[in-house]
Amino acid sequence: MELVQVLAMTKIKYSILALLIASYSAHPIAEACKDTADGHAASQELFWKRLEEIRSGRKYPDDVPRGTFEQHHKMEGYDTTFNYLVDVPVEYDPEKKMDLHVYLHGGVNYSTVRLYPKQIRRLKRLTIEDAISIYPSAWTSAKWWYESQSKNIVEIIKIIKKRYNVDDNRVFLHGLSDGAGGVYYFASHRPTPFAGFIALIGSPQVLRPKHNVFGKTFPGNFINKPIFAVNAKDDEFFPAKSVERLFATLNDNGADITFHTVTGNHFGMPWLVKEKQAYEGFVARHTRNPYPDSLYWQIDEGGEFGRIHWLILNGTKGAVTESAVVATKTGNAVHLSSKNVASATLLISSDHFDLSQNVRVWSNEKLVFDQRITPDVRVLDKWFEADGDRSMLFAYELCLDAL
Repeated sequence: MELVQVLAMTKIKYSILALLIASYSAHPIAEACKDTADGHAASQELFWKRLEEIRSGRKYPDDVPRGTFEQHHKMEGYDTTFNYLVDVPVEYDPEKKMDLHVYLHGGVNYSTVRLYPKQIRRLKRLTIEDAISIYPSAWTSAKWWYESQSKNIVEIIKIIKKRYNVDDNRVFLHGLSDGAGGVYYFASHRPTPFAGFIALIGSPQVLRPKHNVFGKTFPGNFINKPIFAVNAKDDEFFPAKSVERLFATLNDNGADITFHTVTGNHFGMPWLVKEKQAYEGFVARHTRNPYPDSLYWQIDEGGEFGRIHWLILNGTKGAVTESAVVATKTGNAVHLSSKNVASATLLISSDHFDLSQNVRVWSNEKLVFDQRITPDVRVLDKWFEADGDRSMLFAYELCLDAL
């Protein structure tokens, strides 16, 4: 996406893309990040061997559960046990990659930590066939837009990937009602693992500070991933007219949002048969590109959600509360247009860049890096451990200071 396209989006009331309209003075120093700056020669020898090991994939066992079963896990820093249902097709073959779909239920204002049978029945009606399905649980103290869930969903995906042969580029997030609010939350805060988002009878307007949302929500970030959205005309909570202008504006400026307005209210789903065919088609058409050549990313001063794919924003400058970057890659060249970003990190992949040639980086139209880089096995292992993703592997961390 061109910078001028993003600047045209300043009329979106939810966003502060106007941050990018400014004169630029400070220019960054680019170098290897400190924790991987030394020992490149030794680690380079191991890099290509380790890369091939990861690409070839782990050996997945055949004696794993199939059908529908309940799982749970705990995360460091939380006393809560996070429960979720898993549905694995009986014909699952560990030698073949399978799509993964995560379904977020509505009605999060309950105290129970398990899904109600009614919630399960409604979600099952949405299920995409011939795929592994996950049904996590949210409740009043762990809503989809809380800090705990921002980690829980990603952790569950990683757990499933370790046991089952999942196609990393075919992971989709679905949500119904409050669950759709959760879908918009991840589209704005943590979109990297997903190929696309399906949001049914929900709204990004749920993601307001009064609802104790963890991290500011910037709908401008929706432009990075495809979204399929359905809203009902007579919905008493999230009527179609409440979101159609936002979606139209985003689409006018490079987003890929398929928006359908249906008849009915919030609680009935007479539209489901027809719309399920539509979003099944949406799913069939979209496969994640693990290394997008164009990224737009906006964060708040907390910096908890600084990363999208190969771009990491490391907080905001000084007392400012929001910052943004447009990143575009052509060949081995990266162009960054930024405002109020304290520093940034670029994750360089041998699948995305030609490591036999110089990597060049321009920041706000000034060349700040022009060198060949040396792949580092420590970077490869660090991000493979963090992501659990065989399709998105990195060789080098390039740190940019004082953007």
